[in-house]
Amino acid sequence: MENAAIEVRLRERVRLDVFLTRRLAQVSRSRIQHHIESGAVLVDGRRVRPSHVLCGGETITLPALVGRRLEVSAQALDLTVVHEDDDLIVVDKPAGLVVHPVGGEFERTLLGAVHRRMEARGEDPRELGIVHRLDRATSGLLVLAKRLAARRTLSQAVEARRVHRAYLAVAAGVPPAVRGSIDLHIRRDPVRPTRMQALDRAAVEALRHTLRRAHVSASGYSDPRLDVRPRRARTHYALLRRLPGASLLRLRLETGRTHQIRVHLQGIGLPLLGDPLYGPDAAAALAPALRAAHAALGRPALHAAVLAFAHPRSGDWLRFRAPLPADVRLLLRGLSSPPGVTP
Repeated sequence: MENAAIEVRLRERVRLDVFLTRRLAQVSRSRIQHHIESGAVLVDGRRVRPSHVLCGGETITLPALVGRRLEVSAQALDLTVVHEDDDLIVVDKPAGLVVHPVGGEFERTLLGAVHRRMEARGEDPRELGIVHRLDRATSGLLVLAKRLAARRTLSQAVEARRVHRAYLAVAAGVPPAVRGSIDLHIRRDPVRPTRMQALDRAAVEALRHTLRRAHVSASGYSDPRLDVRPRRARTHYALLRRLPGASLLRLRLETGRTHQIRVHLQGIGLPLLGDPLYGPDAAAALAPALRAAHAALGRPALHAAVLAFAHPRSGDWLRFRAPLPADVRLLLRGLSSPPGVTP
């Protein structure tokens, strides 16, 4: 295929890989970075790094970067749609469903299911894209943009922390106060890179003198598998209900790090029930009811219950709530707690 040219028009400076990710709704940032590194993407005829900063006025030359053909690979799924209009769709994602194609999982995804839904309704799905993500095992509210302009606006709102998200979680143990904040840095575990670590200020200070920039590749961007730098993270919590040996919590993210709620709760000694990565280490020491609940749930007891943001076109404030899913309600009943909790 012939190369395409994009003339850059900007109001503010932005990285090349970020700019292209916003422009190309169906192409992942990692794939865009790969094309930039390989020299397939040029800025004013020159090879640059993915971290190259665009100032406006440049011409980007790139091949036809076509995302995985969702219309061929994606499965149609029954979705719980909370809201839909010409610009966006808000879905209550079930636990176990991956948000977008990753690795060998590309047929049964939320993105693909919405793509199929739009096609069936006679809508053009080519600009459909993810605004934010939830872990596969986490249930709850997620917004997808149906138009590229809406995706840009909503993505900027997420980056500026103008999108409000609140979660419900069932943790082993009870917090020391009814309300509080968790201020622990988070980094990737250097020994087990599929996990994250929570570090206090003393641990962060100790690391400052030992960390090197070996995680930065020759192209100048961080390899997420090797980047073990600690980053600031803050989670706010409120105790909604005391349970026998456990608690129902409402949580709000001030930052959005990988596995933030799960690793933060583990870091203060309140691990999520059912969490295979950060759950109670000494499950055998739990009370029988908690031990059985932790083993039976099969996924972290975490649900994205509230989502609020300004509509990207009208500016109207939208607020959505999703009730606790059946598995978490069953968990609460097993712990002798009333299931009807309003986030």
